[in-house]
Amino acid sequence: MSPVSGTRRISQTPAGWTVVAAVLFTLGCGGGGGGSDAVPCTTLSFDRALPTPANGDVYLDQSDSTCSTVDVGVMVSNLTGVFTASFDIAYPTGLLQYNSYTLGPLIQKGSPVNTPVVIATQAGGTVQITMTRLNPDPDVDASGSEALIFLRFVRIAPGAGVIDFDTSGASTVGEIILDQNGPPARPASFAPGHGGMVTVP
Repeated sequence: MSPVSGTRRISQTPAGWTVVAAVLFTLGCGGGGGGSDAVPCTTLSFDRALPTPANGDVYLDQSDSTCSTVDVGVMVSNLTGVFTASFDIAYPTGLLQYNSYTLGPLIQKGSPVNTPVVIATQAGGTVQITMTRLNPDPDVDASGSEALIFLRFVRIAPGAGVIDFDTSGASTVGEIILDQNGPPARPASFAPGHGGMVTVP
């Protein structure tokens, strides 16, 4: 029988069926809307080593994190007479790079007339921090645990390592907190084990 006028007969050859199958396969795969799913990421994390801070403890704790950064707060627990603080923090330079700082609420307490001064310096695998309020602004007191400053680190490579105050003999910065009259130092404790473990996925 001859084909009806105005219609086309699909080729019965293997090549013809291959073309049809390819078209149907393409149509079937395109039924999901064509959008690509976003690949989820794992955020960086910092787990502090100090389970229960005591009066006068200065320790590190996570304040925020993303897939590429982690913010670590320098916390002070129940300490009066905070005016000047100085310390250095060692971190795993193969995993992280120090990026920036943000003043914490403790050093800015009481709406000071003058903006507190911060000097942050990278030296090898440490960040050296010196920060102070300025006269005529008075000392401030940490009630409970309050943050002096937040440090942001940026991801370089995956792994795990310790971020902690550098209290070794190689440190050129003495960990100390002073009131506005200067020495003697306030009874602040920066060690041992006042840092924690950072995990970089």
